This record gives sequence, C-alpha cells and structure tokens, in this order.
Amino acid sequence: MDKKEFDLEQVRNMLHEQRGVIQRERDNLMEQGERLKKFKQVLETVDLVFKEKERIRIENERLKEKNIMLEEELYAAKAMFRRAEMQKNEMSKLSMSMAGKASQEELLKALRVFVNTSKRKKMEKRIAVKEMVLELANANRLTLPADLAATIDCLDDELPETKVVNVAGNYNDIHDNGNVKF
Repeated sequence: MDKKEFDLEQVRNMLHEQRGVIQRERDNLMEQGERLKKFKQVLETVDLVFKEKERIRIENERLKEKNIMLEEELYAAKAMFRRAEMQKNEMSKLSMSMAGKASQEELLKALRVFVNTSKRKKMEKRIAVKEMVLELANANRLTLPADLAATIDCLDDELPETKVVNVAGNYNDIHDNGNVKF
C-alpha cells in the first residue's frame, strides 16, 4: 500500500466518523427541537389558563356587584312589604272601629268626602286611597252607590296637567290665545 492509498483510506474513515458525529448532533438537535416545541405548547396552555382565570375573576366581581344590588332591592322590597302590611293592619283596625261606631250612611258620607278630597292628590296617593276605600267598604260589607263607585273607580286614572294663570294675566296652554282679558 502506498502512502496515497493509506491517506485516502484515513480520509474515508474520518469522513465516515464525521458523518456519524453530524448525524448524532442532528438527532440531538431534533430531540431538543421537539422538547422546545412541547415546552412552547405548555407555555401557551399556561397562558390560556391565566387568561381564563382573569376572565373568571372579572365575572366573579361583576356577579358580586349584581348580588349586592339584588340584596339591596330585596331589602327595599321587604321594607315596602312591611309598610304595606302595617297600613293594611291599620286600615283593618280603622274599618273595624268605624264599623262599630258609625252607621252605613255616615260611613258612606265620610267615604264620599274622603274620595272627593283625594281627587286632588298625587297619583300614588290616589291609588292608595282607592285601595283603602275599597278594602274599607268590603270589610264593612258596604254596597257603594253607583256614583261613588264610579268616582272611586276613576280615582287612579291619569289626570290632565293643570293649567295655571299667572299674575300678569298670561294664560298657559288651554286656549292657545296667549292672554286673558280682564
């Protein structure tokens, strides 16, 4: 064997060894790439978990605020119910007291006066008056005259806005004439 063949053989062996080294390095890099790819997927999943946690925290805060608001509404409704219950009890006491003390005609007269004076009150009061008068009549087993029943029935109707004449004599909105002549 001459020296050229020997060197050529060594070069081939070295090339073969280097290919093996390169192949092992390539395999290691591929494995590391797969590990990094899986690690990236884990990081993305953790990021999604944190985003969902934040969304749930915000939703929880919103629901807490809504719960507080609903508790306040419930408290107000209970207070309103207690007031209505108290008014009902007082009306029952009043009706029993009146029934024992007054004749039906006197009671009808008192109801008529009360209903007529209540016509000028605000809508909420007129509604309450209507309910109270009807309860009082039912509790005392009164048969209301047709005119009084009609007046009571119309008590909770919407009333037209009242028109005002000011001191200068200007007339507001009834006849659209602007002035009232005295």
